[in-house]
Amino acid sequence: MVNIFQRIRGLVRRIPGAIRINSAARKLAFWLGGGAKYKHLFYNESLSIAFKGHNRESDISDHLGSIFFFAMEAMPKLIVELGTRGGHSSTLSLLAASFLSKAIFLSIDIIDCEYIDLPFRENWKFVKADDIEFGGSHFIDWCRYQDIDPIIDVLLIDTSHEYEHTKKEIETWSKYLSEKGVMIFHDTNMGNGIYSRTDGSIEFGWDNERGVIRAIEEFVGRHYDEKSFFYDFTNNYLIVHYPYCNGLTILKRCGINT
Repeated sequence: MVNIFQRIRGLVRRIPGAIRINSAARKLAFWLGGGAKYKHLFYNESLSIAFKGHNRESDISDHLGSIFFFAMEAMPKLIVELGTRGGHSSTLSLLAASFLSKAIFLSIDIIDCEYIDLPFRENWKFVKADDIEFGGSHFIDWCRYQDIDPIIDVLLIDTSHEYEHTKKEIETWSKYLSEKGVMIFHDTNMGNGIYSRTDGSIEFGWDNERGVIRAIEEFVGRHYDEKSFFYDFTNNYLIVHYPYCNGLTILKRCGINT
C-alpha cells in the first residue's frame, strides 16, 4: 500500500504546476483548520481562577495575558490602574499578578467599582476619583497612609482614550514610575473605529483620532505606525506595540539612556 501511494505521489509531482497546486491545497487546509487564527489560554492557576466565568471576548481580551506577563515581569510592589472598566478585564489580570507578587494594587476610576465581586481582593485598593486630580494632589498622601513608597512598578492607563487627557495622565503619573517600571496603554490602535482579534473576529468601536498613541509619541519624541507591530528603544524606554484588539503599547524603563 505504501508503495502505491509513493508511486502516485511521484506521478503527481510530474504534472506541470503540481507543486504549486499542492502548496495551495496545504495552505487552504491550514486556513480552514483554523491555523491562521489563534486562541489565548491561561495555564497559571491564579490567572485561570481570575477569569473563570468571565467572557473574555472584548476589545481588550487578546491582551489580558500580556498585561499579566508584563506586570509579573516587573516584580512589582505597587501596581496602579487608571480606569477599572467594571473590573472584568485588565483588572482581573492585575489582581492575579498582585496576588502572586504580593503587591499592593490600586485602581482609580470616576465610577464607583469598590464593591464589585472580584477574586484576589486581598491587596486591592479602590479610589473613586478623577485620576489626574488624584495623582497630582492626593497620591503621595494616600501612599503615606498606606505606609508604602509612592513608587509605581506597573502603571496601566485605560480611561478616556483621548489625546489631551492621556497626555495629562502621562505627565501626572510617569514621574512616580520606578527605575525599571512599566507603563501599559490600551487603545493605541483604534483606527477608523473597527478592530480585529487574533481569532479572526472583527468588531466595531470608535475612532479616537490617534489620541493615546499620539500622546505616547509626544512623550518619547517619535512617530509610529500603530497599524503595525513595532519595537523601539528611546529616551530610556524599551517599547513594544501590538496592533490587534484596539492596540496595546508597553513602555518599560531600562536605566540606559540613548
